[in-house]
Amino acid sequence: MKSNEEYIESFRRMVQQPTVTDSGHEFFEAFHKVLEEEFPHVFETCERIELGRDVLLFKWKGKSDQKAVVLMAHQDVVPAVGGDWKYEPYSATVEDGVIYGRGTMDCKNTLFSTIQAVDELIEEGFVPEHDVYLSYSDCEENSGPGAEMARDWFKAHGVRPNVVIDEGGAILRKLDKFMVKDAAAVGILEKGYADVKLIARGEGGHSSQPPKRTPIARLGQLIAYCEKHTVFKPKMSKAAKAMIKGLANVLKPGLRGLAKCVANLGCITARLAPKINDHYGKPMFETTMVFTMCEGATAPNVIPQEAWVNANLRFAPTDSSEKCIAKLRKIAKKFDVEVEVVKCREASPMADLTGDGYKQFADAIRKACPGVEPVPYLMFGGTDCRTMQEIATTAIRCTPCRLSFKQLGGMHASNECVDAASVVECVGFFKTFLKDYQ
Repeated sequence: MKSNEEYIESFRRMVQQPTVTDSGHEFFEAFHKVLEEEFPHVFETCERIELGRDVLLFKWKGKSDQKAVVLMAHQDVVPAVGGDWKYEPYSATVEDGVIYGRGTMDCKNTLFSTIQAVDELIEEGFVPEHDVYLSYSDCEENSGPGAEMARDWFKAHGVRPNVVIDEGGAILRKLDKFMVKDAAAVGILEKGYADVKLIARGEGGHSSQPPKRTPIARLGQLIAYCEKHTVFKPKMSKAAKAMIKGLANVLKPGLRGLAKCVANLGCITARLAPKINDHYGKPMFETTMVFTMCEGATAPNVIPQEAWVNANLRFAPTDSSEKCIAKLRKIAKKFDVEVEVVKCREASPMADLTGDGYKQFADAIRKACPGVEPVPYLMFGGTDCRTMQEIATTAIRCTPCRLSFKQLGGMHASNECVDAASVVECVGFFKTFLKDYQ
């Protein structure tokens, strides 16, 4: 078993490999070499299943194949371009017990914690009750096919995992004096996703003779309308209600009843929350839409014949993509704008909070992470887990690594970092979960 210092050095070596999505095979090959050196028992004992690309899939054979566990993470990271980095993004510098670097939080901490836990258990001679798989995609950040390749292998070999655990929520340190415990945000559902291209056409021409209602002007009017109005009605979903009730368990006793009352108010809470806190209240209860990309003419003195913007939608679990896009088409028609759906998927099914998979995960958190209470979490973003969920009984999105809200803000930004102690604790969690899993 490694010492804490050796843990940190192993993790640093992983972070120092710039495995940017689609950067090239040589970067992932170097990363795999580091993994093989740092986690020899996994490479010697587990079956390595070749899928193609740079996807990694290992099978650790257990006593039974009936209730398989899949531990997921992704090897790739987003680019570290620009921003005010305190240290070089791939230096994995340690300062005051904090490790800085691209991928420390998203999500090489997950990959390290899972593979280190398995490596140690193999070294200790432990044999799991059920088969354990380590599934590490190489292209999660651009929604690439890595996770689908692993899912397809499971399908082809008749494996239906009982529990799948991927990145997602984290252990959130106490927000204020009203909390009595840290909260482990356990992702139980992902919102849906769509990229929609809004296209305005016109005759074009020279900028010295501008007509009214040019393509860009009409797109601007449409954007302004959507920014001003609530396009998609807020609603209370089962996942949001479970999250609020779960948060009640980390509040002071006098506030727990109030939180449960807020959860039971349903549509009233859903309507008020976005007005009180647009940053969290809106995505929790609504289908959100934001404009992310645009294009018009290729020269400054040309009125474009065509201009477009991309609208990124995240569907609430209470909404269907079909109805939301139909509503957007109706609004766009008022501004003579066409709607083209580029990519679309529904919200994922909600994990069963009464199932043995979720219960065993929650019990492991309470046991391995003292003072932490698991709280169901409606995820606003997306993970590879949604792909594996198609064949799994229970899908959980959580790496129980303690993070502050400031650290959470470093995701896909400069100065991404994690506490070294949190990474060590996370390894302990996965060891506990695998030892106790029945």
